[in-house]
Amino acid sequence: MFDAVSDKPETVISWRAIGARSPVIASDGVEVGHVTEVAALPEEDIFHGVAFEHHILGHHFLAPADDIDRITERAVYLKSTSQAAEKYERFHELYVKRLGLSGLFRWKHLGWKDSSE
Repeated sequence: MFDAVSDKPETVISWRAIGARSPVIASDGVEVGHVTEVAALPEEDIFHGVAFEHHILGHHFLAPADDIDRITERAVYLKSTSQAAEKYERFHELYVKRLGLSGLFRWKHLGWKDSSE
């Protein structure tokens, strides 16, 4: 269980400031993993969520932006329980290579079409 109580108050930060390997904490206080990538389109200021590696399952999952309660300099806090976090959509590097992007990222705009390029 993550010790959310600290002598220092936590400061809420922007998704743009999420630290590498920040802990991902479920609503029941369980640390479910560490951030591996921020799923966003920074040029357009669109935040989709965070990809994280699950501590127990070892897979990469996407925690969608709507399921994120808050982001602080210490951790990313989910609205979902640790059990629900195990059911998030998995991230796969295959999608990354197919889209020619770097990192664990597979977001496209509506209307984009798959092509052989």
